[in-house]
Amino acid sequence: MGMREGLRIFFCRWRAAAPGQQQEPFLALLLALVALGILCAERLAPPAPLCALLCVCALLLGAFLVWRRRPLAWLALSVLFFALGGLRFLAADALPLADVSRLAGQEAHVEGRLRSAPVLRTDAQGMRHVRYEVEAVSVQAAGGRRQSAAGGLYVYVVVPDGQEPPAARVGDMVAARGRLRVPHGYQNPGQLDMRRMLRAAGITATLAAGKQGVRVAPQEGYAFWRALTAVREHYRASMERVMPREDAAAVFALLFGGYEGVSEELVADFTTTGIVHLLSVSGSHISLLAAVLAALAALLRLPRALRAGLVIGGIAIYALLAGCVPPVIRSALMGGLTFTALALGREHSARRILLLTGLFMLLCWPLLLFHISFQLSFLATAGLIFLAPPLTRWLRAHGWSRFLAAGLAVTTAAHLATMPVIAYYFHMFSVSSFAANLLLVPIVELLIVLALAAGIAAWLLPPLGKLAFGAASLLLGLVAEAAGALARLPGSQIYVPPPGPFACLLWYLALGCAFLPASVRTAALRLCRRHARAGALLLAVACAAWGGVRLLSPPQLAVTFLDVHQGDAAVLQIGGHAFMIDCGGTREQAFDVGGRVDVPYLLHVGVRRLDAIFLSHVHEDHVAGADGVLRRLPVSAVLTAGEGRAAYARSMGLSTADPLLDRLVTLKTGERYTIDGVTIEAIAVPEAEEAAGNEACAVLRVRYGDAAFLFTGDMEQAQEAALLAAQRDVRCTVLKVGHHGSATSTSAPFLAIARPRYAVISVGADNTFGHPRPEVLARLRAAGVRTFRTDEDGAVTFRTDGRRLWAETYAAGEVSLTQ
Repeated sequence: MGMREGLRIFFCRWRAAAPGQQQEPFLALLLALVALGILCAERLAPPAPLCALLCVCALLLGAFLVWRRRPLAWLALSVLFFALGGLRFLAADALPLADVSRLAGQEAHVEGRLRSAPVLRTDAQGMRHVRYEVEAVSVQAAGGRRQSAAGGLYVYVVVPDGQEPPAARVGDMVAARGRLRVPHGYQNPGQLDMRRMLRAAGITATLAAGKQGVRVAPQEGYAFWRALTAVREHYRASMERVMPREDAAAVFALLFGGYEGVSEELVADFTTTGIVHLLSVSGSHISLLAAVLAALAALLRLPRALRAGLVIGGIAIYALLAGCVPPVIRSALMGGLTFTALALGREHSARRILLLTGLFMLLCWPLLLFHISFQLSFLATAGLIFLAPPLTRWLRAHGWSRFLAAGLAVTTAAHLATMPVIAYYFHMFSVSSFAANLLLVPIVELLIVLALAAGIAAWLLPPLGKLAFGAASLLLGLVAEAAGALARLPGSQIYVPPPGPFACLLWYLALGCAFLPASVRTAALRLCRRHARAGALLLAVACAAWGGVRLLSPPQLAVTFLDVHQGDAAVLQIGGHAFMIDCGGTREQAFDVGGRVDVPYLLHVGVRRLDAIFLSHVHEDHVAGADGVLRRLPVSAVLTAGEGRAAYARSMGLSTADPLLDRLVTLKTGERYTIDGVTIEAIAVPEAEEAAGNEACAVLRVRYGDAAFLFTGDMEQAQEAALLAAQRDVRCTVLKVGHHGSATSTSAPFLAIARPRYAVISVGADNTFGHPRPEVLARLRAAGVRTFRTDEDGAVTFRTDGRRLWAETYAAGEVSLTQ
């Protein structure tokens, strides 16, 4: 018997051993197990040989059981795919020896090939910034020899006034000198893991070029990719000649993705109404485009072969124009295959193709699992494939027209499928999203088709292109006005607490049950009725036990030191009360730390209002983020040091007449605030005329039972000595180290009196100040203090019931506090 015949018999027996008519649930199980294996490997970091051994054992056992036609073969295959997911993650996450990120922290000269067209951005101060995406070819560290390199990196350049960045095309060689850094996002629960997302995109390092900027050496070749870039630039230039720059940026984003130049108001309205995905070329965007093309083909009653051709052709053209970058290719592959099968009337084949495509993608690129684009793409496509057809049939059976039934079914299916992910990352559900998707998405799709045609017309017949782009601008205005009106409706956005794994599982089980065939659903309901009494009793016992534990347990104080890079921000929670001590921030409001870091975390942990914000002093890295928090959440009061209203207005980027500043109240030394047994005491607040800068810093002590937390802001050694001389009570369990670990703070005499057991240093990764200083770390070690750092550990949370203390970090989860 030849190999071909042997393989044919083996796979025939596998089909017999696999769950016969349950191939779709079995494929879904394998996909879920691969994802679970990736997650477990990411969290537990098991040895790769152990995963490989488990794979081999499961493979051999599975092959034996399949050959023997044993019903447990599916279990062995399940273990195989779980271990395979973990093994693939470990292999993909391991960096090659030549990766450029291995020189992180060093000054280096890097040369590499430009992957895509440079991205130009102008900040609020009018400074122009250019980002180059480069594939490293060689690197030379300071004092070292040049060596070959691998891996992708972002090179950032600030363009001086009066100069233009050098012309650069895809494939050109780019050379720059600067300090290499590992990409570092804000490491707080409830936020996108930017480091993982960039790693999934092949970016492992960043480099900020100095005053010398970059050198670009033109290279021959890459005609295809350069032609695609030229097409997109043609579209951008043609739009800007006809419509305002912001409108052109918005239409360009709808066509090709990205947020560069799009007004913040439009982005906010699109986010509130649940259609912000239209500004990024993701799988959800391509899936909706494929669904519209398939529906259009069905409406025109085209033959099935032409339906498939229309879907494939539309997606292929769109992917080419969007740049054929890896995320677009993967999304096009997923949408193209599944919707081609759907257009051919092979609904069951489309489901299997989607599951197989997802399985293939995770096995090839396991880091995709951590990218929100893949999560939304796959779930939106799954919703359109699994949920939309039966929902359409149900609506048609209840008298809806074909067009309205298809539109509402597509919108509802995509939202139901992606709701847990949106709730986890964005903590909201848009009530107006159904209306926005039903009314505005068809207009946006028409706008996209019109704009694509306008670009072709502008090349062949410029006057006709101008007319078409003008019409696209009018459609964009209509969409923007309608989105703004929907976003401003009362209750258009509802806060949704972030779901845990169990809640997500229940949600998708409920969706699966709702769309099961009637016979299966009837049998499931019959089974539920049979065990309803026992189930209700078990649920009542569980609820009573949980309630009893909650009532008998003392309330816990949670103190979280957020990662706001080079700045301070902490959140205190007990019962239904919450406070912040400092809010982080950047100089000249270059980044909205309050709105994009503090508020997402607060919503993630269920905080929808703050009792108070305490601001230690007026420096931007402590204060600037307060503006973003105050604009998005109700805050009862803002308690400050004594620098005055005008100083805080400057640091927060506000005018002195801004009503937000009316909430400012100046703290006085000795003032105490007590809520639910937690006492916040201002143990030192210098008067305005006595000090300025770091010397004006207010020092706060938070006490709950036997646990105390000391917040020192940017207090320096002179102020530490003054506190000790005044015999202030600085004893604490946890010390927020002063001035981000500067050598001018945290003296040995101060540590000897404060006697902290634990310390937290709020500091930015690879900061230019050299914080925390080695001598400060040495003093903390000498005092026997266990130290956490937000640049390494991410957000650090301490929980206490007044007697015991627990801790967890973003990077490691729960940590043992035994000395």
